[in-house]
This record gives sequence, structure tokens and C-alpha cells, in this order.
Amino acid sequence: MPVFEYKGVNVFTGKPVTGIKDADNAKMLRTLLKREGILLTSAKEELLEKVGSAGSGGALFGGVNLSDVSITTRQLATLVGAGIPLVEAVTALIDQSEKVQLKKVLTSVRDRLNEGWALARALEPHPKVFSNLYVSMVAAGEASGTLEAVLERLADYIEGQSKLRGKVGAALAYPALMLMIGSVLIGVMMIVIVPKVTSIFASLDRALPWYTEVLIAISQGLGSAQMGGLVLSLVTFIFVRRRYSESLGAAQATDKVATGLALGSLTVTALAGLVPESPIKYAVGCVMGVTVGFGITKFMGFAATPEGQVWIDTKKLQLPVFGPLFRMLAVARFARTLSTLLKSGVPLLKAMDIVKNVLDNAKLERVVKDLSASVREGESIAAPLKKSGDFPPLVTHMIAVGEKSGQLEQMLETVAKNYDTQVDTRVQALTSLLEPMMIVLMGGSVGFIAFAILMPLIQMNDFGP
Repeated sequence: MPVFEYKGVNVFTGKPVTGIKDADNAKMLRTLLKREGILLTSAKEELLEKVGSAGSGGALFGGVNLSDVSITTRQLATLVGAGIPLVEAVTALIDQSEKVQLKKVLTSVRDRLNEGWALARALEPHPKVFSNLYVSMVAAGEASGTLEAVLERLADYIEGQSKLRGKVGAALAYPALMLMIGSVLIGVMMIVIVPKVTSIFASLDRALPWYTEVLIAISQGLGSAQMGGLVLSLVTFIFVRRRYSESLGAAQATDKVATGLALGSLTVTALAGLVPESPIKYAVGCVMGVTVGFGITKFMGFAATPEGQVWIDTKKLQLPVFGPLFRMLAVARFARTLSTLLKSGVPLLKAMDIVKNVLDNAKLERVVKDLSASVREGESIAAPLKKSGDFPPLVTHMIAVGEKSGQLEQMLETVAKNYDTQVDTRVQALTSLLEPMMIVLMGGSVGFIAFAILMPLIQMNDFGP
């Protein structure tokens, strides 16, 4: 049933009213509101498919984030535990929620519950808010009669995931901001300030120190016509290609059309009066930019394939500093998710299929997919994981012990807690190291620029003309 966001006037009080209501069409909406004493002034039908995904940053764009889903889940568990029927419980959540997008989703869920659907089936049409894991656990809770306990467990799980994402994001935010601001400042110094200061050296018939020559060469390269053409053509190429892809709704635009549009845009830019002093050098830069653009698009096309995703995620795990952190995050997510599903009564094979979709690493997803096939053939969980070499020995050993003792869920929970602690420790260590490293890097760059400029001036002052 369509969901409408409406505005109206209360005929009894004369006050404006806004809200969300489901109706077959706008005419039915007007009739329903009239029965409630509301005179409809405007209505807008909303598409639930546009609701933001339940990610850590979805709320910034009006979507539904993990925190919203966690709070809603815990409230639903409380209402169900109090013996309130599901339809009334979801209605209460709709009235309680302050986010318009979440209201729309919950309204759709309530409509399906009124039509006789089970809660899990009512959640299925909204995978961006209620994941496959969420729906499967709710279905298991409904089947086993433990819906309240499953919802509480889900709320705890989602809160843990949200906190983990928040810690990693907060740890990387400050160094990333410093790098961006420092790069802009140093770029402005190299392109604008350094050429003006070093121009006085050109009139002197005197050899300059090697570090000053390096500084001048870098400055001239960044401010050259070739660099201007390269950057402009590269940005235009990527922008036009992306817009063209979006207009077609395709994953990739053809290189031929994208190049034609990019070169056409460059021609318009040149006719607009932005032709530099060296057209030939500018043209060389444009050719370089389009070439680099082709390279980027080819790589993006490869990265969009399953093999490309596996290759990239394999390289991520091999990074010297961040690779172990990515692996710890994936292992913690694997262990906690599988433990939560098994505790909720989800069958092992189905739990495996769900787990591989929450790892956020194509290489490890393939390992879990192969693991699922091995388990289906009668093998244990620990042996294929150990054979893959992608899971730490501690994890495979504890899983093997859990399988032998019949306490697999508890062992997986222990693994998750252990790796959550390691992630916290590693994130704190990276944060404490990244900040001084960024300060040293930015300070060293500015110091090099100042040293390379001042030393020739000091030498000129000491030895005279």
C-alpha cells in the first residue's frame, strides 16, 4: 500500500497538521483524513526504496542509521515482552519515531502485519534498513516463540556494530582532516607563494643548493600548463563519465562516448577563455589526463567484477599497518554474527550464507562460501577455516574446541569479545601514532620549503653580490 506524507488543517482547532499515512490513493487519503477531522492541503507519495541504508552515516542524509534500528528493535522487544500485539506495538513505534523515513518503513510493515503477514516477511521488502541477518533472526524467533529474546539480542548486536564503526571512523577522522587541510595549504604555497619568492633567484648568476633546485622544479611542475591540462581533463573525464553512467542507469559508460563528452567539455572550457599561455603544453596535459582517466575507468571496471573485488580485498589484508586491523574487524564480525544467529535458532548452513554477506571483504566472503560447501558435505567448521589460512590459528583452534564440546556459540562469542578488545587496542595505538606522524609530515614539508628558500638568501647576504 502506498505511503503518503501529508499536510493539512485540523477543522476543529484550525492548526496545521503534518504526518504520514498509508492509503490506496490520494482520494482515499483525503477521505480517511476527513473522517479524522483533517482537511488535506497537500500530499506526497513516498517511495520506500529510497530510504537510506542502515549505515553509520545514513542519518546525515535523512536516512536510517544503525542507532535508529537498534533503538527501534529494543523498544519493540519491550512492547512484545509486555504482551502488546505486534500491530499495536509497531503503531506505537510509528508514533514514537521522530525520523520521517523510519516512520514510512514502519508504516509499510504495519500494513503487511494487518494483511496477515508474519513479522519477518513484513520486514523483507526493506533490506536497506532490516538486513538479511535481521530478518532471519526474527523468523527464527517467531518460529521458536522467543521473539522477545531474539529482538533483545539483535539490539545488542546492532549496538556493538554501531560502536565499532564509530570507533574506527573517529580514529581516522582527525588524521584525514589534517592531511586534507595540510595538502591544500602546501599546494597553495607551492603554486602561488614559492614561484614569487624564488623568482629573484633567476636574475642571479649563482648556483643554487640542490634542495632549492628540487623545490623550484616541484613548484614549476605543479603550476605548469601540463599539470593544469591534466587535472582539468581528468576531473572532466571522471565527472562526465559518472553523469553519463547515471543517466543510463548502467554500471559503466562506454569509453568512446565518455571520451567524446570529456573532450567536448574541454573544448567548451577553452572557448570560455581559460586557454593558458602555452596551448601545446596544455594539450599535452589534456592527453595525459584523458589517458589517466582511461586507466582509472579500466581499473574501476575491473574492481566492479567479482575477481576484482577479491583482488582488492586481498591487497587490503596485506597492508602493513591497516591489514591486520581489517582482518580483526572481519573476524570479530564473523564470530559475533555466527554466534548470534546460532543462539537465535538459525540453522548452521543458513547462518553461513548470512555471515558471508556481513564480512565486508570479498576475499573472506569467498572463504566462508567455500566453508559453507564443506560443511554441507559433512566437514567441520574449523578444518576448512584452518586450511584457508585467512583466519588466525587462535580462531580455528577455539572453534574446533567449541565443536567438540558442543559449545560453539559460546566459543564464537569469546572469539568476538577477544577480537573486539584487540580492535580497540589497535585503533587507539593507530590514533596515537597517526596524529604525531601527520604533524611531523606537515611540519617537515613546511620546514623544507622554508629552508630551501631561506638558505640561498642567507648565503647571498653572507657572501655579497
